[in-house]
Amino acid sequence: MINYKNFFSGLLIVTLIFQISKFYTFYLEYSDWQYADWLINYQGGFIRRGFIGEILFKIQNFLSLELDILVFNFVSLLYLILTMVLIKSVKYLENSKIDILIFLSPGFFLYPVMNSEIIGRKEILLFVMLGLSVFFEKYVKDRYLLGITLFIILVLSLTHTGLLFYSPYLLFLFFIIKVNRNKKISFLDILIITASLLIISSLIYFNLGSKAQVIEICSSIKNFVKDNCINRGQFLWLYSSMTEYFEVKSRINLSTNFVIYLTSLFLVFIFFSIKLYSAKFKTNNNLFNSINPFIIFFLLFFSTIPIYIMGIDWGRYISMSYFSTYFIYIYLIKQKMITFNSKNFLFKKAISKNIFFIFVFFYAFTWTFPFYGANNFKLPLKKPFTSILKIINN
Repeated sequence: MINYKNFFSGLLIVTLIFQISKFYTFYLEYSDWQYADWLINYQGGFIRRGFIGEILFKIQNFLSLELDILVFNFVSLLYLILTMVLIKSVKYLENSKIDILIFLSPGFFLYPVMNSEIIGRKEILLFVMLGLSVFFEKYVKDRYLLGITLFIILVLSLTHTGLLFYSPYLLFLFFIIKVNRNKKISFLDILIITASLLIISSLIYFNLGSKAQVIEICSSIKNFVKDNCINRGQFLWLYSSMTEYFEVKSRINLSTNFVIYLTSLFLVFIFFSIKLYSAKFKTNNNLFNSINPFIIFFLLFFSTIPIYIMGIDWGRYISMSYFSTYFIYIYLIKQKMITFNSKNFLFKKAISKNIFFIFVFFYAFTWTFPFYGANNFKLPLKKPFTSILKIINN
C-alpha cells in the first residue's frame, strides 16, 4: 500500500481553500444562513444562539473593526484550525485500506465540499473544539478538566442549540481522558455534569426568543445584513413557534427522507463500524475494556436522535456525528487505548491495488447526500460528465 498521508494533507489544504473561498462569497452577499447566523447577539436581551455573536459584537466595539470583516476572519480562522488538526491527525492513521476508507468517507471533510451550502455553519465550532481537545488535553491539569469540558459545552450550546445534543461526545472524551490518566469519575463529577446540562437546557428553553428581541438584534447589525432581517434565515426561526416549525417540517416527505438518510448513514459509517467492531479497548479499567467499542460509538450516535426528531438537516447531523466519532477515534489511537483485529479482511492486502483505488474513487468522490430534505442522492460528477459527453457527440 502506498503512503497516502501526503495526499490526504494536500487534499485537506485544497478543501480549506475551497471552503474559505466559498464562505467569502457568502460574506460578500450577506447570506442569511451561512454568514448572518453568526451575528445573532444579546443586544435585545439574552437569547439562544447569540453567545459568539455577542462576543464578536463586543470585539467590534472595542477594536473599532467592521463586524462583517470580523465574522469572515473568525470563521476562516476556525477552518484553518480545523484543517491543521485534521492534518495532524493523519499521522495516527494506519497505512491500511480501511483507514483510507474511513478518512475518505462521504460524511467526513469532503461532505461540505459536496454540499457547499453548509460551509460556514456553526458546527465548525464543535469540530474545532473536539480537535483541540484531542491534541491539547495534555496541557490541562486534572482539576480543570471537567470545568473546561462543561464550559465548551456551554459555549457551543449557547451558540447553536443543536450542538447540545452532541455533548455526549465531549463527555465521553472527558471520560476516556480520565481513564487514560488513571483517574476515576466521582459521584460529584456525575452530579456536576447532570446539574450543568439541566441548567444549560433551561437557559435555552426559557430564552427561545421573541419578535421584539429579534427586531433589536437586527437594528444593532443593520449595516451588516440584508433588509428585512427579522424575516430572514435563522432570525425568523428565533421567534417562530414550535407549531409553525413542525408545520414546515410536515411538508417534507419524511418517508423518502428516512430511506435516503438511513442508507447514507450505513454507507458513511460502514468502514468505521467494521473497524470498531473488530477492536478492543486497552486501558487499566477492566470494565471499560470488556465493552465492544462499536457499542460505545453506537450509543453516542443514538444519543443524538432527538435532533433528528426536532430538526430537518439530517445530512448535517450525520456528518457532525462522523466528525465527532473520528476525533475520539484518533484520541484512542494516539493514547494506545484501543487495539484492532488484523484478521479483518479489509486489513489484508489481497485486494488488487487498482481495483481498490477505483472503489475509493467511486465511494468518496462520485456521490453525496443532501444536507436536508433529500428525495434522492446527489451525483456531483453527473453534470460535468454529461457536458463532456455532449461535446464528444457534437
